Amino acid sequence: MSERHVTVDIIIAAVSAVTGVHRIDILSNRRDEDTSRARHAAIWLATKMTQISSPALGRVFGDRDHTTILSSLRRAEELRLSDCDFRFECDAMLGTLLAIERHGLIRLAQTIDPLATARRVLAHPARESVRVSAHEIVALCQVAVAALGEPPPEPSEPASQPDQETDHAA
Repeated sequence: MSERHVTVDIIIAAVSAVTGVHRIDILSNRRDEDTSRARHAAIWLATKMTQISSPALGRVFGDRDHTTILSSLRRAEELRLSDCDFRFECDAMLGTLLAIERHGLIRLAQTIDPLATARRVLAHPARESVRVSAHEIVALCQVAVAALGEPPPEPSEPASQPDQETDHAA
Protein backbone atom coordinates (compact mmCIF):
# COMPACT_ATOMS: atom_id res chain seq x y z
CA MET A 1 0.00 0.00 0.00
CA SER A 2 1.38 3.40 -0.88
CA GLU A 3 2.07 6.27 1.48
CA ARG A 4 -1.06 8.03 0.20
CA HIS A 5 -3.56 5.54 1.63
CA VAL A 6 -5.04 5.53 5.10
CA THR A 7 -4.14 2.41 7.04
CA VAL A 8 -5.93 0.72 9.93
CA ASP A 9 -3.14 1.94 12.22
CA ILE A 10 -3.83 5.54 11.22
CA ILE A 11 -7.57 4.99 11.72
CA ILE A 12 -7.01 3.57 15.20
CA ALA A 13 -4.71 6.50 16.06
CA ALA A 14 -7.36 8.98 14.86
CA VAL A 15 -10.13 7.28 16.86
CA SER A 16 -7.89 7.22 19.91
CA ALA A 17 -7.13 10.93 19.55
CA VAL A 18 -10.79 11.91 19.09
CA THR A 19 -12.33 9.66 21.75
CA GLY A 20 -9.54 9.71 24.32
CA VAL A 21 -9.54 5.91 24.48
CA HIS A 22 -6.00 4.52 24.35
CA ARG A 23 -5.00 2.49 21.31
CA ILE A 24 -4.16 -0.47 23.51
CA ASP A 25 -7.71 -0.40 24.92
CA ILE A 26 -9.30 -0.23 21.47
CA LEU A 27 -7.43 -3.41 20.57
CA SER A 28 -8.11 -5.09 23.93
CA ASN A 29 -11.05 -7.17 25.15
CA ARG A 30 -12.37 -4.36 27.36
CA ARG A 31 -16.14 -3.95 27.09
CA ASP A 32 -16.87 -0.69 28.88
CA GLU A 33 -19.06 1.71 26.89
CA ASP A 34 -16.36 4.21 25.87
CA THR A 35 -13.96 1.51 24.70
CA SER A 36 -16.66 -0.40 22.81
CA ARG A 37 -17.88 2.76 21.07
CA ALA A 38 -14.32 3.67 20.05
CA ARG A 39 -13.75 0.14 18.73
CA HIS A 40 -17.06 0.23 16.79
CA ALA A 41 -16.05 3.59 15.26
CA ALA A 42 -12.61 2.29 14.29
CA ILE A 43 -14.05 -0.83 12.69
CA TRP A 44 -16.69 1.21 10.83
CA LEU A 45 -14.01 3.61 9.53
CA ALA A 46 -11.72 0.72 8.57
CA THR A 47 -14.48 -0.86 6.46
CA LYS A 48 -15.22 2.49 4.79
CA MET A 49 -11.62 3.45 4.05
CA THR A 50 -9.79 0.19 3.39
CA GLN A 51 -10.33 -2.93 1.32
CA ILE A 52 -9.37 -5.21 4.22
CA SER A 53 -11.54 -8.29 4.74
CA SER A 54 -13.38 -8.91 8.00
CA PRO A 55 -11.10 -11.87 8.92
CA ALA A 56 -8.04 -9.63 8.43
CA LEU A 57 -9.66 -6.83 10.44
CA GLY A 58 -10.39 -9.38 13.15
CA ARG A 59 -6.68 -10.20 13.35
CA VAL A 60 -5.80 -6.50 13.58
CA PHE A 61 -8.42 -5.78 16.25
CA GLY A 62 -7.15 -8.13 18.92
CA ASP A 63 -7.40 -11.46 17.09
CA ARG A 64 -11.19 -11.39 16.92
CA ASP A 65 -13.35 -13.68 14.79
CA HIS A 66 -14.67 -12.16 11.55
CA THR A 67 -18.25 -12.55 12.83
CA THR A 68 -17.34 -10.31 15.78
CA ILE A 69 -16.13 -7.68 13.30
CA LEU A 70 -19.41 -7.95 11.36
CA SER A 71 -21.38 -7.64 14.61
CA SER A 72 -19.36 -4.56 15.58
CA LEU A 73 -20.02 -3.06 12.17
CA ARG A 74 -23.77 -3.64 12.59
CA ARG A 75 -23.62 -2.06 16.06
CA ALA A 76 -21.77 0.95 14.62
CA GLU A 77 -24.50 1.40 12.01
CA GLU A 78 -27.16 1.19 14.74
CA LEU A 79 -25.30 3.79 16.81
CA ARG A 80 -25.01 6.06 13.77
CA LEU A 81 -28.80 5.95 13.41
CA SER A 82 -29.64 6.39 17.10
CA ASP A 83 -26.82 8.58 18.47
CA CYS A 84 -26.17 11.95 16.83
CA ASP A 85 -22.86 12.43 18.67
CA PHE A 86 -21.52 9.07 17.50
CA ARG A 87 -22.57 9.80 13.91
CA PHE A 88 -21.01 13.28 14.06
CA GLU A 89 -17.71 11.94 15.43
CA CYS A 90 -17.55 9.17 12.82
CA ASP A 91 -18.41 11.54 9.97
CA ALA A 92 -15.85 14.09 11.19
CA MET A 93 -13.12 11.45 11.42
CA LEU A 94 -14.07 10.04 8.01
CA GLY A 95 -13.96 13.50 6.43
CA THR A 96 -10.64 14.34 8.02
CA LEU A 97 -9.05 11.03 7.03
CA LEU A 98 -10.36 11.34 3.47
CA ALA A 99 -8.95 14.87 3.22
CA ILE A 100 -5.58 13.74 4.55
CA GLU A 101 -5.56 10.88 2.06
CA ARG A 102 -6.70 13.06 -0.84
CA HIS A 103 -3.98 15.65 -0.26
CA GLY A 104 -1.23 13.09 0.24
CA LEU A 105 -0.58 14.05 3.85
CA ILE A 106 -0.57 10.50 5.19
CA ARG A 107 3.19 10.49 5.59
CA LEU A 108 2.91 13.48 7.92
CA ALA A 109 0.03 11.95 9.84
CA GLN A 110 1.56 8.52 10.38
CA THR A 111 2.61 7.53 13.85
CA ILE A 112 4.88 4.82 15.04
CA ASP A 113 3.09 1.61 15.94
CA PRO A 114 4.59 0.50 19.24
CA LEU A 115 2.92 -2.90 19.06
CA ALA A 116 4.47 -3.58 15.66
CA THR A 117 7.84 -2.52 17.06
CA ALA A 118 7.42 -4.86 20.02
CA ARG A 119 6.46 -7.73 17.71
CA ARG A 120 9.51 -7.04 15.52
CA VAL A 121 11.83 -7.05 18.53
CA LEU A 122 10.30 -10.19 20.03
CA ALA A 123 10.42 -12.04 16.70
CA HIS A 124 14.23 -12.07 16.71
CA PRO A 125 16.21 -14.63 18.67
CA ALA A 126 18.19 -13.21 21.57
CA ARG A 127 21.47 -13.56 19.69
CA GLU A 128 20.44 -11.11 16.96
CA SER A 129 20.32 -7.37 17.29
CA VAL A 130 17.31 -5.36 16.19
CA ARG A 131 17.45 -1.70 15.22
CA VAL A 132 14.94 0.39 17.10
CA SER A 133 14.79 4.14 16.67
CA ALA A 134 14.57 6.53 19.59
CA HIS A 135 11.03 7.42 18.45
CA GLU A 136 10.03 3.75 18.60
CA ILE A 137 11.50 3.43 22.09
CA VAL A 138 9.54 6.48 23.26
CA ALA A 139 6.34 5.04 21.72
CA LEU A 140 6.93 1.72 23.50
CA CYS A 141 7.48 3.54 26.79
CA GLN A 142 4.26 5.53 26.31
CA VAL A 143 2.30 2.32 25.81
CA ALA A 144 3.88 0.77 28.91
CA VAL A 145 3.04 3.82 31.02
CA ALA A 146 -0.52 3.93 29.62
CA ALA A 147 -0.96 0.22 30.40
CA LEU A 148 0.00 0.95 34.01
CA GLY A 149 -2.62 3.69 34.11
CA GLU A 150 -0.17 6.36 35.15
CA PRO A 151 0.20 9.81 33.61
CA PRO A 152 3.33 10.15 31.49
CA PRO A 153 6.20 11.95 33.23
CA GLU A 154 7.16 15.43 32.13
CA PRO A 155 10.13 15.44 29.72
CA SER A 156 13.34 16.55 31.34
CA GLU A 157 16.20 18.51 29.85
CA PRO A 158 18.74 16.30 28.09
CA ALA A 159 21.93 15.77 30.01
CA SER A 160 24.76 17.93 28.78
CA GLN A 161 27.42 16.06 26.87
CA PRO A 162 31.07 16.64 27.74
CA ASP A 163 33.08 18.29 25.00
CA GLN A 164 35.78 15.64 25.20
CA GLU A 165 35.72 11.93 25.68
CA THR A 166 37.16 10.76 28.95
CA ASP A 167 39.54 7.87 29.18
CA HIS A 168 38.54 5.34 31.76
CA ALA A 169 41.59 3.61 33.19
CA ALA A 170 41.18 -0.03 33.92
